[in-house]
Amino acid sequence: MRKYLDYIIIGIKERVAYKSSIWAGFLSKVVYLYMQYCLWSALFMSQAKVPLAMTKEGTLRYVIVATIISSFMECDAILWINEQIHTGDIAVQLIRPINFNALVFAKHVGASVVRFLSCCLPLAIAAALFFRMPLVCAEQLPFAAASVLLSYAIQFLYSLVIGLMAFWLIVTWPLNMLMGAFYKLLSGSWIPCAMFPDFLKTLNAFLPFRAMYEIPVTIITSPMDAKTIYAKLAVQIFWLLILFGLTKITWAVGTKKLVVQGG
Repeated sequence: MRKYLDYIIIGIKERVAYKSSIWAGFLSKVVYLYMQYCLWSALFMSQAKVPLAMTKEGTLRYVIVATIISSFMECDAILWINEQIHTGDIAVQLIRPINFNALVFAKHVGASVVRFLSCCLPLAIAAALFFRMPLVCAEQLPFAAASVLLSYAIQFLYSLVIGLMAFWLIVTWPLNMLMGAFYKLLSGSWIPCAMFPDFLKTLNAFLPFRAMYEIPVTIITSPMDAKTIYAKLAVQIFWLLILFGLTKITWAVGTKKLVVQGG
């Protein structure tokens, strides 16, 4: 257990090594949040003839909370694994007496701690002060916390599966860009899934993306009964198990196909 804590500390030190990147990350999220607020406010003020699936207040709560939690849930596992393979350092990582996937997760946790303290928390405080509206359903916060943790694990496993594909694809950035576009659109991090057209809602019901953002954000921002909350958590647990299984399969196949580059 100590060795994984050491890698968490390494992840923290790597993230705080460049102070300017921390400030840049925070300011980019502030600008993005303000742009989202202005965009959706303008859309509702236009009084479009087509009625929207969500109210203005509900939509603004959604995009604000989605932006806040995205500030610490972003995962760099794909880029890190690719770098290890291209430099040949993957050979050293694999012979160490430590589980490689757990190592990647520990470094990700360390980076997330820094993102939470330097970006998520200040952004949440700023949003609470600037946007004069209730952002969360206080009575659902325990369920929301559980949902966010499940979402965090799902997003990591999703990134890990794509990252491990580099074991035999060598270069995964085209796949990363493609799957990243699907993930950003279908997870609800950009647009609330409730506003999707019917065919996209149907398709999305069979994909893991909404378990990453749409489910935790709606539990945080929208009042719902216990049965609905448990159903949403069950969906997240289902996709967590599926992606965990895919990780095992990808690892088993990928380590047999791995060709070490560089070194």
